[in-house]
Amino acid sequence: RVDFVNVEPVPADLDAELVRRLERAAAGCDVILVSDQAETKQGGVVTPAVREALTRLAAARPAMVVWVDSRLRAEHFRGVIVKPNREEAEAASLRALGRVDFPALRRWMQAKLLVITHGGDGAMVVGEHGTAWARARRVPQPVDVCGAGDSFSAGAALTLQVTGDPAAAARVGNLAASVTILKRGTGTASPAEVLAADQESRPENA
Repeated sequence: RVDFVNVEPVPADLDAELVRRLERAAAGCDVILVSDQAETKQGGVVTPAVREALTRLAAARPAMVVWVDSRLRAEHFRGVIVKPNREEAEAASLRALGRVDFPALRRWMQAKLLVITHGGDGAMVVGEHGTAWARARRVPQPVDVCGAGDSFSAGAALTLQVTGDPAAAARVGNLAASVTILKRGTGTASPAEVLAADQESRPENA
């Protein structure tokens, strides 16, 4: 992730170098998180060449989690896990298919999973064998929602790598987000805080 607004195309030599460095770094990774948040036509450094490299890496190493959060270009990724929010997913589906159809969008992207966050309602997990919901821990008075999506992605992607369970991944992602929205600014969620949130959200403690 590179948080500089760039409205010009990435030069070809820089684009090729980004791909080379991504491929070298991936050899030592179990999880790759891609934050494609640039709201410009060019899309920052997550270029078509970088997207193609991510597809190759995901195919070459199926055990590695390649998790993408894309604000405006979700439908352009292939063969990875894609996590938009509801509005982003609906817009991507309309661009790709002309209708809102999340299972069809997942197939269009050849995505291993399509994980759609719905704020306080939790997350929808769309996979090859159907759709499931992971309900969120209710936070009556969130302080700042900035960073909630990033926290969800971090918690969910790491959990998916460890457990291989999409439902568990979405649950932990929801818990991580529920911790960060209680903090000012772009908050973080420590393992201890996530475990405490999990304990608090259990029915016997409701």
